[in-house]
This record gives sequence, structure tokens and C-alpha cells, in this order.
Amino acid sequence: MSGIYAHGTRLAPAVPGTVDKPSERPAWFWLMLWCLFVLGVQPWSSRVASPQGTTGSTNSLAKGLLLGAVFLVALAATKPGFRTRVNPASWLYVMYVLFACATAFLLAEPMGPLTRLARFLIGLVFLFLLWRPLVQVPERLVRAHLWAHLLLGATVVLSLAYSPSQAWRPLRSLGTGYRLQGVIIPMLPPRVGEVGAILLGLALIGLVCRKLSTLPAVTLIGLGGVLIAASRTRTSAAALAFGLLLALILTRKTWAGRIASFAFPAVLGLAFLMIGSLHNWLLRGQGTQQISSLSGRTTSWHAVLDEKVSIQTAIIGHGLGNKRVLLRRGEGDIDVMAIDNSWLGLYWETGLLAVAIVAIALIVAWVSVVRAPTPYVRACGALLLGYVTAASLNESGLSDLSSMTVHLLVAAAICDADRIRHRKRALEAQPAH
Repeated sequence: MSGIYAHGTRLAPAVPGTVDKPSERPAWFWLMLWCLFVLGVQPWSSRVASPQGTTGSTNSLAKGLLLGAVFLVALAATKPGFRTRVNPASWLYVMYVLFACATAFLLAEPMGPLTRLARFLIGLVFLFLLWRPLVQVPERLVRAHLWAHLLLGATVVLSLAYSPSQAWRPLRSLGTGYRLQGVIIPMLPPRVGEVGAILLGLALIGLVCRKLSTLPAVTLIGLGGVLIAASRTRTSAAALAFGLLLALILTRKTWAGRIASFAFPAVLGLAFLMIGSLHNWLLRGQGTQQISSLSGRTTSWHAVLDEKVSIQTAIIGHGLGNKRVLLRRGEGDIDVMAIDNSWLGLYWETGLLAVAIVAIALIVAWVSVVRAPTPYVRACGALLLGYVTAASLNESGLSDLSSMTVHLLVAAAICDADRIRHRKRALEAQPAH
């Protein structure tokens, strides 16, 4: 008799007479659902249409309807008595959502945060529903994630033909030149750079591990590189290099190979310093002060750290969705700035306890990556988690159902599933007594 499992424990009784067979739905069906899900977690920004618009995501209703529709279709396509597995990192995120729900009721207007948390919980349950069709065989989920980012990258390229004037965003306050952004799906340059980084990284690992043939892999690598370069996103480039370095180190079988892996960032750093065009791309026309302040990010970081708050606020935060700080000088307000740091954003929104929960989830996910027995799966997990670890220092996202949170959950899921698969094969290989 089949049932719903988490860590090998039955959570609900199965429907009598059901047999736990692989899903009868074709592979493209689940691939399409995953692509729509990844599309729904992208921050569709209002600043694409208006460079002077407010920071943040818009079209929340459209994204909510898309996510809800994808979830209902996946639920309808899942047979009663299905099996699932909830990996430890996902359990911790469930704990985070429940904790944030409890703190939301202490706010004067809790409906906004509760709506976002309901969206987050739907995303987690959606991932649980995909255990058999996608997650149980980790390579399927990796392939689906690669396809999702290929489609996102294709929409950015099509934006150049659809509206070239909007697709190129001027660097007014940062220097000279332009940055590529999405128009068909409104994405700011940092998101375009992230799409390119994940596309390039997964395609490169697929090529090295012989999961992709040469021509498609080179095409995807080229597209990812163009998106990173045209968006002029330094965070994505640095996070990608960090993720690839960790993937290389964790898949080397000898210590000599792991030590030799450190030559990769050294060569990359020398290229940026010695090649003039790369050096200009890195500086982006900014002066020393802008570079040292990380394009002004450190101003809001200091404001968060210097703010004197009560013990209760330090533990539970200011409320989910409060991602910006109001900077004051004397008697007048001078600016409202985004925090742009996942860990400080977590602290500001949901407090120190939430920071601890998400940090443990990240650590547990890294443990799953290190323990993954298949080199290809381990490399993909290291790339995704390495990207999240590096980018979280310069971008927000881990407090919400964002693209970075999805990368973390995918890395944890594929590596956990790979270990379960390896253990099952080892048991099957043992001779019967």
C-alpha cells in the first residue's frame, strides 16, 4: 500500500487499492509546470517601464494567479496516495513560514505578509508534489531548471526585437553605457544576470559531465555569457565564479586536483585586471567611492545595523515585506533605500530567529551537497548553493519565495534525492540471505 512519506515516515494513509507507480503524465508536462513556476517567482519589476519608478516587484496579482494555477494543475495531476519526501532544508523553510505567520499577527496590517507567506507555502508544497515526476530522479529537476532559465533568457533576447529602446537601460547614476533588461517579462538587469549565470553554470557542468552534447551546451554557455555581459551584473558574475569553483573543488577526487582548482579564480582575476575591456566592464564607470560602497548598498546596511530596536523587534523583526530603510539626517528624511542583503533583510523583516532558521537551512543544504554521491548532481548542487551563498550578501531574496530561495531548495532536493537513490541501489545490490 502506498502513502505520503517524509524522511521515510508515513504522513497520511494511502487510498486502498492504489499502487505507487511513476506518473503517467509525459515528461514535457512536468517540465512545463516547472518552467511556469520559475517564471512566477521572478520579480516582475515596475522599474523596467519607468526607470524612475519605485524599487521592487509589481504585478503581484498576476504572479499569484500564475502560481495558484500551476499548483492546482499539479495537484490535479497527482494521484491519491502519492509518495513524497521532504528534505531537511525544506522542513526548515516550512518552520520559517510558520514562524513568520505567527509574527504577522502582531502587525497592525497582517494581510499583506500573510498573503506573501501563503504564496511561499504553496511554492513549498508544489515542490513536494513533484517528488516522483521530477525530484526523485535528480537529473530531471536539473534539466527542468536549465530549461526554465533558457526560456527566461529567450524572453530577454526577444525583448531586444520587441522594444529595443526599453530593453537597454541607461546607466545614468552609475556611469556611461547601457544595461540589458527584460521587457516581455519585466526583469531588471540583476535578474537578467542571474538568469545568464544559472544558464551558463548548469550548461557548463552538463558539458563537462557529458550530460549535454557539445553544440547545445556551447550555445547555452554563449547565451548565458552574453546575458551576464550585456546586463553588466557584477554580483552574478562573481557568484557564478564562486559556485563553479566550489563545484570544481567538490568533484575533484584528489587533494592535488582540489588545490589546482584554485587556479581558476586566479586566472579569472588576472584577466579582469589585465584586459582593458573587462576592467572597464567591472568598474562600470564608477568612482572609488561608489565601488567601495558597493553602489551605495553599504549606506542602508549601516542604517540597519545602527538602528536601536527593542528586544522584541530584534527577535521577530519589523514585518515581512518591509525591505527598505528610511534614512534621516537632522530633521528631514533624505532617502528610502533597499537593503539589498538577504541576511540583513531577514533580520529587518523577521528578526534574528528567522535568520537562524534560514542559516541552518543553508548549512543543512550544504551538508546534502557534500554528501551527494553522484558527481554531476553534487556539482549542480554546489553551483546553485555557491551562487546563493555569494549573491545573498549583495541581494535580497531568502526571506521570500524568490529565485534565490528556489535555487537553494532545488540544490537541497536534488542532492537529498541522489543520496536516497544511491542508498536504495546499494540495498538492492546486496545478495539476499
